[in-house]
Amino acid sequence: METTQKTANKTFGTFQGVFIPTVLTILGIILFLRLPWVVGNAGVLGAVIIILISVAITFITTLSLSSIVTNMRIGAGGAFSIISKSLGLEIGGSIGIPLYLSQAIAVTMYIFGFREGWLWIFPSHPAIIIDLLAFALIFTIAITSTDFAFKMQYFIMAIVVVALGSIIAGFLTMETLQEPKWIGSFMEAEGGQIIGAEFWVLFAIFFPAVTGIMAGLNMSGELENPRESIPKGTIMAVVITSLIYLGLALITGYMGSELDLRNNYTFYVDSSFMPILVLIGLLGATFSSALTSFVGAPRVLKAIANESIVPFSDKLRYTNKNGEPLGSLIVTGVIVFSGILLRELNLIAPLITMFFLITYAVINLVVLIEQSLALPSFRPTFSVPIYVPLIGTLGCFAVMLIINPAFTLLAIFAVVAFYIFLSQKELDYDGGFARSGLFTAMAQWASKKANSLSSGDEPKAWQPDLLFPLRDTKELKACYRLIHSIIHPKGSLRILGIGQGLHLINLRSGLQNLVEVFKTTGFSVSFSTLESGEFAKSVEIGTEALGAAIFKSNTLFLKIDQQTENVEEYAHIIKAASKNRWAVLIYASYAKVGLGIERTINVWLEDIPDNWVTNMDLGNNDLSIISSLVIHKNWKGQLNVILLATDDLIEQNSKKLNKIKTYTRLPKAVKLYTLNKNKERFWEEIPQADLNISSIPELEELETMMKRVNKFRSSFIFTMDSGKENAQL
Repeated sequence: METTQKTANKTFGTFQGVFIPTVLTILGIILFLRLPWVVGNAGVLGAVIIILISVAITFITTLSLSSIVTNMRIGAGGAFSIISKSLGLEIGGSIGIPLYLSQAIAVTMYIFGFREGWLWIFPSHPAIIIDLLAFALIFTIAITSTDFAFKMQYFIMAIVVVALGSIIAGFLTMETLQEPKWIGSFMEAEGGQIIGAEFWVLFAIFFPAVTGIMAGLNMSGELENPRESIPKGTIMAVVITSLIYLGLALITGYMGSELDLRNNYTFYVDSSFMPILVLIGLLGATFSSALTSFVGAPRVLKAIANESIVPFSDKLRYTNKNGEPLGSLIVTGVIVFSGILLRELNLIAPLITMFFLITYAVINLVVLIEQSLALPSFRPTFSVPIYVPLIGTLGCFAVMLIINPAFTLLAIFAVVAFYIFLSQKELDYDGGFARSGLFTAMAQWASKKANSLSSGDEPKAWQPDLLFPLRDTKELKACYRLIHSIIHPKGSLRILGIGQGLHLINLRSGLQNLVEVFKTTGFSVSFSTLESGEFAKSVEIGTEALGAAIFKSNTLFLKIDQQTENVEEYAHIIKAASKNRWAVLIYASYAKVGLGIERTINVWLEDIPDNWVTNMDLGNNDLSIISSLVIHKNWKGQLNVILLATDDLIEQNSKKLNKIKTYTRLPKAVKLYTLNKNKERFWEEIPQADLNISSIPELEELETMMKRVNKFRSSFIFTMDSGKENAQL
């Protein structure tokens, strides 16, 4: 069955698509029915500590989530998309499948919570009928219109706010306040009833209250700007709901005695200004949580089906005329309905929390790995210190073990089982996402630590691994500072010395001494020599031979200046490099100034394809952008980006340049210029640069390159992409 219509256009903003569903998922049944119980057992201070530890783990994960979301074009599927694009489809699927099942089963749990609130108002109503009617209403709304479901949440949000107001009003109108108990007894009651529970048991019961940060993330495929909305909406939701929990915990200790709080699950209902408002708030919160999960879970399943990971993927990715994932909605409905008929989900409830926590841990782990590797592709616009994802990763696993060690092992076993299953499937991979460049990069990192060279073909794993063919060590000395700026901190340099007879012996000795000096600076540097009198032919043979290596250099570095002879040799080398899919950096130095004070970099872009956004292809400009970002980071100077256009397209290209800045995650302080390339002396409209970086248009003649150097009176790096670079990853 083919998809009849693509998912609806991205229409949801930060507030409606992320903030509200996240808030309503967090402010759920535990807030209304369990927070007083936690305060009664743990005391006010104990409850505050439990809330702060829980919120800290969730908030840290939110920061890591924000970092990774602002570093990629997140697709549909939320956490599945993030993990798949970073660690590969096998790991993404092994986490995404159990996470989807947990979210689907969680709908049943929220429906049961809704039923409990309903029975407080109408105790004579049959429980199974309430469950089925609530499910039917949720299913109808979800299958009809996601937009309507999200608009309903404005009304539900108002109900929850009014309910909270009723609780606070009840506190403010109390004639006498209780003397709060700051530290609870943490003792088990007689008869084995968990009334005075141990601290970590209380923590385990409370922690699911704050695991609602997936609500907005699940809608990533239908947000107007997920890169902006998910971090902003999720962080605001976590901060505001945390303050609500802390505030209520503080006043609850004054509202009731320790015994009342521990024995009365409906304490807020009984102690509020208008009890009916709190009951309605409870109903609204649980119904909203069920609806949000039922809307989000099928979208995760559809994203998984889009990669043909699960059986019947063609049916699961089917959408109806309203753009709703009909196939995935039906399957989710069957799971929820089955859970309702089982009537008892308490036995697997801890497993649901485990899968959420594993997802949080892996999100933190992704950021930790990417930051540790320091790849140029990791340029989040929302940066966090490396200790944030480290604490998040360890914290999530620690919480899992605290809550239930047995279910922790069971959850990990399930994830591993899914991974083994998916590893045996021949999954279709796309560019630098599946078998992610991170795997290649990790191998590169380990290889470099062993003083070997490494490089990968995955665009996401690209980093500057240079091959520098030369005849004389003076060429290396003249380029030392520039090469340092290109390969620091994680790149590498391999030198190919070419010569004959005594000259080759001296060259080998000189390179040996230089490489030893370079290694003391932390460079990954090595060299080899080739005896030959034909420089260009030797370079061509060298690139062909090295191209077969497991870990190989990826960029040919050449140096030219006004005294360069035999320019035909260099033209031959560039053509051979293009044929063998090597990137090329040509350093054309302006003798009078060299690299100046190493502060200002001008990057020249030209001939950007019209479909560059959809194809993620900037033409022959990716290496220029990536190189400029690496050098700019090491120089800590000013970066200017210039887009050349004809006069009639200046305004259109100015908008394009701003869009390029967003998609390539250029620094905020970058200055953008759109210039008319047909205008005489157009280059005088921009600041003088210490270094200009520009692509090589159609294997431009070296003499023409040097003319540009003299015209601009500045050194240049001319670049040629290999097709393995992508500045948007």
